[in-house]
Amino acid sequence: MRKSSVLGAVLLMAMAAGGARAEVLQVTGEFPAANREASFLRSVSVERFGGTDGPTLAIAIERALTNSQFEVIGGRVGRDTAEGSISGAVSTGVDMQRFTRKEKKCAEKADDGKCVREEEIEIPCMRRIIDMNADIRIVRNTDGKILYSEAQPFRDETTWCERQSPDRTVEAVVAGAIRNIAEAMRGALVPHVDTYQVRVRESTKGLTKETAQRFKDLVKLTKRDAPAACAGWDALQAEAAGYPSLVFNLGVCAEERGDYEAAVKLYTDAVRAGAGEGNEAANRATRLIAGRADARERARRRG
Repeated sequence: MRKSSVLGAVLLMAMAAGGARAEVLQVTGEFPAANREASFLRSVSVERFGGTDGPTLAIAIERALTNSQFEVIGGRVGRDTAEGSISGAVSTGVDMQRFTRKEKKCAEKADDGKCVREEEIEIPCMRRIIDMNADIRIVRNTDGKILYSEAQPFRDETTWCERQSPDRTVEAVVAGAIRNIAEAMRGALVPHVDTYQVRVRESTKGLTKETAQRFKDLVKLTKRDAPAACAGWDALQAEAAGYPSLVFNLGVCAEERGDYEAAVKLYTDAVRAGAGEGNEAANRATRLIAGRADARERARRRG
């Protein structure tokens, strides 16, 4: 069967399909942890954290790493058997500063109550600055190698004046900062599976009128039947080989079906053909390759 006939059959078979999505393909993939070596640890224990807020951060990190690829082991058993140890220190400072702010106030009113003269006065105010810094490190216990060592700074500044009060207490600000630091650490150590949408390329500039119409029909088809649209774009290569929108969209199709190596090549070819958005897409597909490789490595290490 000729390519054009295949394309026509694809479009006809999808005409009755339902759905209401934009011109995108939905992709689900696993992205690697930012700190890949630390993410390979099978078990970790959270050790002592120095500073007044250290114990609270230690508990927050334990909670953040629960339900991840790590087995989080506590107590003496954790110290003796965990493959990695997490420790650190937290310093917190609160600085209160007095200052004045100029404000206009009515000094004289007319009989009808309207202000006829204003004067500028100074009102007393307070500025509160909360600085926190958490130094965190992870050591692999088998050889003592430091796999992760990061400083996590936090600063919050708020002001209020006479007859006002701060919108949050010091305790609330510090608690929020500790949660954010723990979640940031999880983000650095734990791989994540995302489901996201990639918009297909719609430009048909430079194509013949007939080919451009078939290309547009396939773009619309993604709302109802993405696999059929991908099959149609594949068939369209006989007429528009190397066309940037076509090559990019074939890359999206490859990414959607999990063929990330093919996606990287197609996105790179799309960039060479003039589809600049292929750079970001190629980087994403490269990260998906790393995420898949890391998942296999973790499975291998766990036997």
